[in-house]
Amino acid sequence: MQGFINVEKIVKRYIIERRMNIFRKKVNIEYSEILKKEDALNMVKTIPHNFPNYFASIPKHLFNPVSKKFNPTISTIKSCPGFINLYKRSLLVTLPFDLYVEFDENQILNQKAGQTNLTVASIHSNEQLLSYVNSKEYKFLLKINLPFVIDSNVSLLMSPSCYHFNQLNILSGIINSKYKRDINFFIPIKKNQNELYLKQGEALFLLTPLCENKIKLSFKQMNKMYPNLTFRTLKQNLLKNLI
Repeated sequence: MQGFINVEKIVKRYIIERRMNIFRKKVNIEYSEILKKEDALNMVKTIPHNFPNYFASIPKHLFNPVSKKFNPTISTIKSCPGFINLYKRSLLVTLPFDLYVEFDENQILNQKAGQTNLTVASIHSNEQLLSYVNSKEYKFLLKINLPFVIDSNVSLLMSPSCYHFNQLNILSGIINSKYKRDINFFIPIKKNQNELYLKQGEALFLLTPLCENKIKLSFKQMNKMYPNLTFRTLKQNLLKNLI
């Protein structure tokens, strides 16, 4: 009958979509109100925007300067499966503001994160790691907190985006799917280094989902960001203020 609505069919479709949505892998970026939406979107990039800038200029095949022709039998990294799949599956996290940190041998002397008043850099105690490392090259690890939280139902591998060749040497790690806290990373500081200056948009690290599923990425602004306050201590902090 024309105009007849099959309610049972609609309900079944709704149930199926709900079930699919439950098992869909998601990465939700909840960013601080100090960031504009445009800056937040540029902070976490997907393919093809996560490729290094030089990638677009690389030819598919190797150029022979003698014959002045491209050799179709020798491919460049532009068709390398390992390289392409890495960026196809990964999110590139970039710095959302200019960052300047000045330090001496054991303390931070000055820091500035863009136009904000955030204190994003701190020194990671050597007794937690570096004192046990068989290397005299570094004086400490610099810990940097970013103004966003990841809410994901899939674990993420954090690794340096080495193909950007910016020599940041950011340490790797795995962000568990149950980790609902502000994102931070560590940079080893060499003994002869007294300052760190990173520009807005600087490639920091890759976040690679540890699954084969397609990831749904979304962005949402937080009502308020609590600097250096994790979700684990947030409840305690709020209850303390209410008492």
